[in-house]
Amino acid sequence: MDGGAGFLEAKFHGQELDWQPCPAAEAPEQARGDNKPTAFECATLTVPLNYEKPHGKTIDIALNRLPATDQNHRIGSLLTNPGGPGESGLAYVYQTAPDQLSPELRARYDIIGMDPRGVGKSTPVRCMSARQATRLLHQQKNLTKAAEANAKVCGQKSGHLLPFVGTDNVARDLDVVRAVLDDDKLNYLGFSYGTVIGQFYAQLHPRRVGRMVLDSVVNPALWPADAAGQAVAFETALGVFVQSCIDRGNCPMGPRRGEAIEKIDALVERVRAKPLATGTRGEPPLTSSALLQILSGAMYREDTWPALAKALAAAFDDDIAPLAAFAGNSRGDGDDDPDNDETGGPSAVRCLHLRPEQRTPEALDNAIAEAGQDAPIFGESAEDDRVCAVWPAPSMPWAGRAMTAAGAPEILLVNNRYDASTPISWARSVDGQLASATLVTNTSGGHIFYPKGPCTRQVVDDYLLRGKTPPKNKTCHDRAPGITPPARDGERPST
Repeated sequence: MDGGAGFLEAKFHGQELDWQPCPAAEAPEQARGDNKPTAFECATLTVPLNYEKPHGKTIDIALNRLPATDQNHRIGSLLTNPGGPGESGLAYVYQTAPDQLSPELRARYDIIGMDPRGVGKSTPVRCMSARQATRLLHQQKNLTKAAEANAKVCGQKSGHLLPFVGTDNVARDLDVVRAVLDDDKLNYLGFSYGTVIGQFYAQLHPRRVGRMVLDSVVNPALWPADAAGQAVAFETALGVFVQSCIDRGNCPMGPRRGEAIEKIDALVERVRAKPLATGTRGEPPLTSSALLQILSGAMYREDTWPALAKALAAAFDDDIAPLAAFAGNSRGDGDDDPDNDETGGPSAVRCLHLRPEQRTPEALDNAIAEAGQDAPIFGESAEDDRVCAVWPAPSMPWAGRAMTAAGAPEILLVNNRYDASTPISWARSVDGQLASATLVTNTSGGHIFYPKGPCTRQVVDDYLLRGKTPPKNKTCHDRAPGITPPARDGERPST
């Protein structure tokens, strides 16, 4: 390394963060508990663009902090990542962490958010805007040529950055954050893709790992190459969604699982053949991509399943309006800027995780075809990685590699059994790959284990607050309200 570890630690590990109140436009004060507003703080960190050349160019990494509410009993900092790739760690701490994390965790830890390099306020990767990409897809029906055009724009705007936004460098950034926070060990809570960052960190710095929770586990030896496996997991989750509707009784999609799934298949084929009018003035027709987004998005959240079942039942009878309304509710308030060009974060990370031989046009064509064959409804989502054949940055040296983290303390892995986005098979594989890990499962669908209910909350809180590792083969039975069938006479609800 140019200049050695001594220079890296002296220049970057020794910097002092200037924590200031976050801009009100980014972090409006929110009342919590005793009606006192939370006090979000923000700071900017400097890190090397290329860790192999720490004397060279630098980039900025944006951080925010939600201070522990009980500073007298503070354990330390808890670094977080919400997943993605491409998701904002700042937004997670602003919008999600205050409600998701238990009051006990909030009391004992400073909650730290970080926009990973290439994302949000941390030197973002710039590509086409959403408006430009939509226009391109309308004009260019050939998906390969559309991917080439998008990759070209990414290279023109962010070519200097693209080789250095891989997970390996994000993990190195985490260690700089740990050092400047004056924490001897990294305490970390990562969700989904954030579990890959955690595994990379533990591989790089096993003896600097403190208490690490990896929620909804991604296997870096398979992801994102295992497009078929992930698409099959979505199909499996769709079956669980249908069965849970039937188990609750009076399912609007009908009393038989096979017939309900056949109706969903038929609806998908109808929409693929021709977009369906919603019957609502000013509402665009329902396209196949919109329907896929509705179905896949609902597999992330069990609490949406009752409403989805009703909307699908209406669509079976040619009433598309409830499904369109469901899509509108899922999209949220529509504040996304269609001209924002900070859209390249996901591909910038995913493509670097594919090995060179997995990025050839032939290999990607085969992966897409396999996903479509194994998962007729969700397989087309594999098209998203077609851009990797022409992505203007090389694969990481660690692409497709399993992490062992030899020398790290026990890492807690948690996963829902019917999670579509991060299949339980990935969590079990990582449990076997890591030198020291414990896996806890939850008999639930939906994405993200913590906190589905009292058991899932206690498992994670006990570990982060008290260092208590759950017993091997621990299983929780927490599900979203309204999903669990009512208990029969003489039975107790599962806990």
